[in-house]
Amino acid sequence: MKLSRLTLALAGIGFCTMATTAFAQEVKAQEESKKNENAPVQRVEITGSNIKRVNIETASPVQVITKEELVRGGATSLNDVLRGVSANIGGIDENRTNGFTAGAAGLNLRGIGSQATLVLINGRRLAAYAQPEYQTTFVDLNSVPIGAVERVEILKDGASAIYGSEAMAGVVNIILRNNYQGAAVTGSVGRSQRNDGEQYRASASYGFGSLVEDHYNVYATLDVRQVKPMYINKRDGYLSTEDLRPWGYKDNRSIYTFPGNLYWTDKATGKFVTRTLDANCPANNLVPASTVFGANSIGSVCVYDDLKDSKYNSAGDTERVGLTSRGTWQINAETEAFAEVMINQNKAQISGVPHWFAGQNGLDTPALPITHPQYPKDLIDPVTGKTLAGGNGTVRVRASLSDFPGQGLTNTTLFSRYLAGVKGSYKSWDWETAFMVNTSKVDSKATSGILKTPFIDAYKNGTFLFGQSANNAALLSKIVTDAASNFKSGMYLWDGKLSGDLLQLPAGPLSAAFGVEARRETLEVTPADLAVAGELYHWAQAEPGYRRGRNIGSFYTEMNAPLLKNLEASVAVRYDNYSDYGSSTTPKLGLKWNADPTLLIRGTYATGFRAPTLVENSTQIKKAFLSYRDPARCNDKFTAGCQWSSAYESGSNPGLKPETADSFTLGLVWEPTKWFDATLDFWQIKRKDEITTFDLATVLSNPGRYAGNSAAVITRDPLSAADAAAGATAGEITNVRLLLTNLAQTRVRGVDLTMNGHFNGGEYGRFNPSLSVTYNHSYKAAPAPESEPIEYAGSRGQPRVMATMGLAWEKAAWRLSADVNYVGKMSAKDDFTQPCTFEQQGYANLCGNIGSFTTVNLGGSYSGLMKNLKLSFAIRNLFDTMPPFAPSATSSQAVAASPLHSTVGRYFMITADYKFK
Repeated sequence: MKLSRLTLALAGIGFCTMATTAFAQEVKAQEESKKNENAPVQRVEITGSNIKRVNIETASPVQVITKEELVRGGATSLNDVLRGVSANIGGIDENRTNGFTAGAAGLNLRGIGSQATLVLINGRRLAAYAQPEYQTTFVDLNSVPIGAVERVEILKDGASAIYGSEAMAGVVNIILRNNYQGAAVTGSVGRSQRNDGEQYRASASYGFGSLVEDHYNVYATLDVRQVKPMYINKRDGYLSTEDLRPWGYKDNRSIYTFPGNLYWTDKATGKFVTRTLDANCPANNLVPASTVFGANSIGSVCVYDDLKDSKYNSAGDTERVGLTSRGTWQINAETEAFAEVMINQNKAQISGVPHWFAGQNGLDTPALPITHPQYPKDLIDPVTGKTLAGGNGTVRVRASLSDFPGQGLTNTTLFSRYLAGVKGSYKSWDWETAFMVNTSKVDSKATSGILKTPFIDAYKNGTFLFGQSANNAALLSKIVTDAASNFKSGMYLWDGKLSGDLLQLPAGPLSAAFGVEARRETLEVTPADLAVAGELYHWAQAEPGYRRGRNIGSFYTEMNAPLLKNLEASVAVRYDNYSDYGSSTTPKLGLKWNADPTLLIRGTYATGFRAPTLVENSTQIKKAFLSYRDPARCNDKFTAGCQWSSAYESGSNPGLKPETADSFTLGLVWEPTKWFDATLDFWQIKRKDEITTFDLATVLSNPGRYAGNSAAVITRDPLSAADAAAGATAGEITNVRLLLTNLAQTRVRGVDLTMNGHFNGGEYGRFNPSLSVTYNHSYKAAPAPESEPIEYAGSRGQPRVMATMGLAWEKAAWRLSADVNYVGKMSAKDDFTQPCTFEQQGYANLCGNIGSFTTVNLGGSYSGLMKNLKLSFAIRNLFDTMPPFAPSATSSQAVAASPLHSTVGRYFMITADYKFK
């Protein structure tokens, strides 16, 4: 489905009604204007400014998502909504089944990383998700229950001068209810078309007290949500299999099969010889060795489809319980005290990942011992009792231990936020001060792990036998174990601010805001004892836990000056002092010109910074396993390294300095009538001293350039004679070590377009069409300061066009909506400066573009059945659109960007809301 067609379809329904409704709208607007002439003027605070104002349109572009828009498409979490924002490219995906942050979600504005997007609640920052993803930290969107959210405001330019660190790509400000009276309950159920992912949600709100009559208000919202797992083997086509030959690519099924494969080097010919461990391999899983090890190999290999043949989650099992409460006391006409409590528990479980086994020299599990009962008898010399294998004389093993319980991960996150404050006004000045305690605790339990030492001993002495479950039962009962790690991040904050009018200028008042902030950030990491001891089989050994903390003191000022009646200037500056690295000063400038009553021209220039996190500037080394392509062991003769995996280390660096950024926006707001408005904004962000690691593919392609560099160390075994004869140019990689450093520079630029309509169709109801398009014109990144920038816009994972379109209709008790999410096409190449990997593999047909991805969410409600009752339905991905086929040259996945390309498919929701009066 083409974007242009969808645009025309929605526009035809909504915008083409302008001719018949314009006059009625203007008359109604005039009547409303007369009614409101004597109403008191209310000043409000807009995200991106601390100055309260009457005109909500500032020099900065801000997108507002209302409560109705939050839930109308069946969304039950903030992540469901915000992943569809056109300025968001990816982010941390709550449904992914690898990594360490199961169940957590993060936003990624402009595609420059979740750590460059600041997330706030009611204008105040939050504690980071406690469990680091390697060295990356982010705010978990799933810590905030959607039932408590009034609206979300997204600032789409730099705001470090207003809010401090991280606000380089933009700000997401989650606005909670200010007060609430009455009682309401909501219940919903959902299920995917594949009969999995069942969802049950209930929400209840209760509030009492009138600020006007009783001078107080107290409310609480309880939100409960459970989602059952979805399984990848229930998805369609290339989503649920590693054998991609029917779609024009290769068979990616693994040689890690059950019970396993053996291979060795033939002494006479120097060729690899392969053999299955038993004769029970299904015929459709038995393939020639040449398809796996290249032409210089003989025998057969039994392959295993990890996606089709195992219980792999495509989304985990989650349970969430959230309580949000606020109390407000109107002390007098000018002073108000308030307190907020938010407690949210999120439990996410991923299961079913098969254990795997690799036996060869250099690993903890060495090559198959000649004394092992399953060692090939025909390879033992009857006279000497020594092996007849050639090369280095070893027999290697690859196996899936699928008769073991599948390993998993259970993360239980407890997010708590307590805030108390006082605010008020004096003459033309508003003031506010508050104290907040905010913590994120994660208990992360690795389930069904294997104790390394007794398992390896059993393998070496032959008491563990591949594929013989009954024989291994007693061993399993002793060595299968869970291991729990604990993480806690904390933020303790006090702030105070003052805003009002300093003096009267000829064109209007000079407004100003002044503020101070003091906070302490803490992080505690306590890995499982078994992980620190290195006693979990094929889990990378963890370093001992640590505690870190730092103090930050900040003050800021902001001014807004009307230079002329139709020209307004704003300036802001903030000073932040960090106890661990030093200080940063960040300014911001803005201009807003009302060219005429219907046209506003605006622009901003801002500097920004991101302080090294408590993870990044520590001395810890995070260990894991990483899959990648090894060009030294992947060519037309030798393919053993085309999909390789090894131990991976990502290291922190206490000497890091802050990232910095320069950004600017230039745009216009056009409102020719009361029933139509449009905005067009050009934006650019240039980030310098970016904290990152060297790109692994670049390091592997240019090993000489990084020789001796301690931040990029590749450890290999010596090249064996057999591998050299087979065509390999280097030995097998046993470890990859990439340390963090202030390395890269990135510049991104693009254009945002929005259009909104509000049409009265008379007897046909009201129509509210909307369109939001982001065009990512350029994404240039230099992997090192001395390197030439590389253009990534349009490459794999970086679509140039992202768009959302919506049409809402309402008449009497009926509501209907259709929301379209569009992810543009992108190249199959990760890097335009490198040759196409698929062409090198013999699949030149896959070197073109990955197709676009369009999904439609349909929603509707009816409130005329019973007083105070509203019944709703939603169908997400109405047309059950599959993500475009996008095989990876380094992994078995066939989806280009999982946060953008959902594999869930069509999903149904029904909801009932009841308000007690």
